[in-house]
Amino acid sequence: MWDNAEAMERLTRWLLVMMAMLLAASGLVWFYNSNHLPVKQVSLKGNLVYSDKKALGSLAKEYIHGNILRTDINGAQEAYRRYPWIASVMVRRRFPDTVEVVLTERKPIARWGDHALVDGEGNVFKAHLNRPSLPVFRGAEGTSAEMLRRYDEFSTVLAKQGLGIKEMTYTARSAWNVVLDNGITVRLGRENDIKRLRLFTEAWQHLLRKNKNRLSYVDMRYKDGFSVRYASDGLPEKESEE
Repeated sequence: MWDNAEAMERLTRWLLVMMAMLLAASGLVWFYNSNHLPVKQVSLKGNLVYSDKKALGSLAKEYIHGNILRTDINGAQEAYRRYPWIASVMVRRRFPDTVEVVLTERKPIARWGDHALVDGEGNVFKAHLNRPSLPVFRGAEGTSAEMLRRYDEFSTVLAKQGLGIKEMTYTARSAWNVVLDNGITVRLGRENDIKRLRLFTEAWQHLLRKNKNRLSYVDMRYKDGFSVRYASDGLPEKESEE
């Protein structure tokens, strides 16, 4: 082989390639373990309305620092995922000196009971929000997505009469009760809830609206009508069926 010029040339090229690879690897290891390429900037991106920006900045300082190659990208992602207002996060290096954090924030749609919130995907999460105008959902664990879907459907029907929802309950027996934003409760039961709600809006338009200040609840669980109960205002409570 030593007398074969072509073979020697191939061997020389192979050795040069190997040396270049070793030098490149050594350079990377040196950069990885050195104080060169420090993170100089953390860029937080996203439409953040409810999150505590100071708390998000503190998370960045805790995990993202030092050499950009060694900074704890995975730890930062997990920390942001645990932050209650964040629905999704992507943390990525932008060489030579920037780490970019792209955050998607949850949008609160309703309260879940007295101690949690429901986002636009129907997920329950625990966070503080001083907004009493949000509707309240009450249901068993795992029903939040279904309740959000039905909330949209019920709201569409009620909006035609200028009515909104203050509270919704989905009982253990799969029955629906709706408290309107005027304080009146509408009992829809387990079956034909949309049909019953439409019947309620018709009755509201032609009959019930004029007595709205006296109504306590309207029970739509009848095959051919409904019943009402008036709030106690010095007169005995009475119940009637249409």
